Amino acid sequence: MEKLKKHSPLLILGLFFLGICMRMPITAIPSVIKDIAQTFNVETTSLGILTTIPLLCFGLLSSVVSALAQKIGNELTIELAMILMFIGSYLRILNFSSLMIGTILVGAAITCINVLLPAIISDKLPNQIGSVTGMYNVAMTLFAAIGAYAITPITHATSWQTAVIIISIVALIAAIIWVPNLLYNQRATNESSSTDRGTNMWKNANAWWLLLFFGGQCFVFYSIVAWLPTIAMDAGLSSDNASLVAGLLQLLSMPFAFAIPVIATKMKNRQPIMLFAGTISLIGTGMMFFPVNSLVYYIFVALFLGAGTTTTFVLAMTLFGLKTKSSADTRNLSGMVQSVGYLISALGPIIVGNLYSQTHNWFASLVVIAIAAIFFTICGVIAERKQFV
Repeated sequence: MEKLKKHSPLLILGLFFLGICMRMPITAIPSVIKDIAQTFNVETTSLGILTTIPLLCFGLLSSVVSALAQKIGNELTIELAMILMFIGSYLRILNFSSLMIGTILVGAAITCINVLLPAIISDKLPNQIGSVTGMYNVAMTLFAAIGAYAITPITHATSWQTAVIIISIVALIAAIIWVPNLLYNQRATNESSSTDRGTNMWKNANAWWLLLFFGGQCFVFYSIVAWLPTIAMDAGLSSDNASLVAGLLQLLSMPFAFAIPVIATKMKNRQPIMLFAGTISLIGTGMMFFPVNSLVYYIFVALFLGAGTTTTFVLAMTLFGLKTKSSADTRNLSGMVQSVGYLISALGPIIVGNLYSQTHNWFASLVVIAIAAIFFTICGVIAERKQFV
C-alpha cells in the first residue's frame, strides 16, 4: 500500500458522517411509502421505483465517479456529492416530479460515497483500513436502522415531509464537516498520470468474480429491504411491528458491520467469512417460507438476514482496499465492481415484486432470493482464491 499521506484532523469524523448518509436517505422511505403516495395522489405500487432509482444510479454512475475523482480529486468529489445530496433530499418533499428528480440526485451522491470511501481510506489511512471501514459501516448500519424505524413515529407526530427535511439537514451537516478535508484534496497530474489511472480492472478475471459476489449479495439485500416489511405483514404482523422488523434488520447487524472488516484484515483467505455469510443468509431466507405470525420469529429472521447481508457488504467494501496495492487501483476496482454489481442488484426488488404479483404468494420470490444467496457465496469463495486482483 502507498505511503501514509497527510489528512485533516476531521477526516475520521467526516467519514463517520458520510457513513450516516450512505443508506438512511433510502432505507427510511419504504416505511412511509403509503403516506407519500397519498400526498402526491399516486398509486403506492408506482413508488416502488424509489428503491430502484438509487441502485440504477449506483450502477450507471460508479465508473463515471471514478473518472471524475481522478480529474478533480476524491475529497472535492465527496464535497460536491454531499451538497447534491442535501439539495436532492429536500427536493423530494415538493411534488411528485421533484420526488423523482431528488431521488436521482440522492442516488448520484451516494454513488460517490460508495466508490470513493474505500479509496480515501486506503490512500490516507492505509494502516487502519479494517477499523475505519468498520467504523463507517457501523454508522451506516446504525442510522439506516434509525431511519427505517424513526421515520414512522416522526411522520405520525408531524409529517413525512418533516422527517425527510431532518434527513436533508444531516446531509448538510456532513457537507460542512467535510470542508476541512478539501485542503488535502489531490488531483491527477500529467507527470503521474499512469500511476493515478491505476490498473484496468475490466480485464482482470478475479475482479469479475468479486463483481459477481458484490452484485449477488446486493441483489439479496435490496430485495429484503424492499419486501421484508410486506412479507412480515402478510404473515400477520401489524404495520408498526413490520416497521420495527425493518429497523432491526439494520440494527442487529451492527456488530458484524464493525467486526468483519477488522477480522478480514487479519486473514489472508476470507473464504470462511464468505461461507458463513451465505449460510446465515440462506437460513433467514428459509425462515420466511413459513408465514409465522410472531414478532419474535421475525426478529430472528431480521437477525439472520441482517448479519448475512451486512457481512457480505462490509466485506466487499473492505476487500476493495485489501485486494489492491494502490489507492488508484482501489478506486478503479470499487468503481468497476459497483457499476455492474448495482445494476444486478436493481433487478432484485423488481423480480421479487413481480413474481409476488403474478403468483400472489412469496414462494417463487423467496426461491429466487435463496438462489442468489447460493450464487454470491460461490462467487465470493472463487474470488478469494488469490490474495490480490
